[in-house]
Formats: sequence, structure tokens, C-alpha cells
Amino acid sequence: MVAHMTITHVFKYPVDKVADLHLTKYPTEKEPNVIKVEIREHKMDHVKGTDYQRRWAYCQNNVPQVLRIISLLDEKEIIFEEEAWLDLHNKSLRVESKNISFSDYAQMWEESTFKPSDENPNWTIFEQHGEITVYHLGLFNRVLEIFAKKFFTQGALKALQIMEEILYERSLSQNSLNM
Repeated sequence: MVAHMTITHVFKYPVDKVADLHLTKYPTEKEPNVIKVEIREHKMDHVKGTDYQRRWAYCQNNVPQVLRIISLLDEKEIIFEEEAWLDLHNKSLRVESKNISFSDYAQMWEESTFKPSDENPNWTIFEQHGEITVYHLGLFNRVLEIFAKKFFTQGALKALQIMEEILYERSLSQNSLNM
């Protein structure tokens, strides 16, 4: 089986501010599960107006203890790889993420886009699609897929909430500077 997830959100801020925040939001005390983010590759193409980053995010392993009886799930950290393409000309950001940890037993991927809203070009439309598939664990496959879907959906919603909070805080400080 495959567990699918889709999330859509509207930020009432321009793409450049939202994209910049996405690329710099972790680590933060607002989300202690993200331990660190390590930039593995960074390329800027000034002619095409693209900024590419490949990063690894190290997250606390929140797999419930009852499922950690499977030794491969009893890791301290889970590593995810994120590739991001910021298109400065078209004011958009495309992000692809996948798991590095547990990749022999589970494939988790997400694809996200940030682009200007048709309704208001100063707003940003965020869309995320993802899939989770677990292999080779028999009856645990579906249980782990359901757990992972719930966990990643909650994590994505929490990340959106954190981004909204930080964007709001930054807008307040920007407004106070302009006074």
C-alpha cells in the first residue's frame, strides 16, 4: 500500500519572504524535533536566476517505543534530504524531500511548491504532495504507513504554523523599523 498526503496553504506574504523563511527556519526553538540542518550543496546561477540547495535535516526519531522492537526503527535520529530550486525570475520555489534513514524499508517523499497567488500576487500559495511506502516488514507495513502519514501531516501543519508565526513577527519588526 501507499499512503498519500496533500496539503495546501495560503500565506498572506510575498513568495520571496516565504521562500527565504522556508530555507532558513530550522533549527528553531519553536520546533525541537529538528536537531540541525546541514547544507550539502549550494549552487547559484546568476544568468538563469536560480538558487539550488541540497540539505540534510537531522530530526529526532519519534517512532513510538512499541514499534522500536523492530531494530532498524530504533535509531536516535532520522535524516531527510531536501533539494530546493529557487527561481528568482518567476518568484517560485520548488522543494523535493526524501528520507535517507530507513530507505531500504521505507520510501517517503514530498514535493512542495511556493508560488504567487492568482488571487493576490503578494500572497503565496503553498502546495505539498507526498507518499509513504513501507516494504519488507509484513504486517507492520500498513501500521507504519498510517503512523508516518499522521506524523508527517502533523509535522507539515506545525511547520506551516511556525512559518506563519515567524512571518508575522518579522512583519511587526519591519513595521516598527519603518516608523
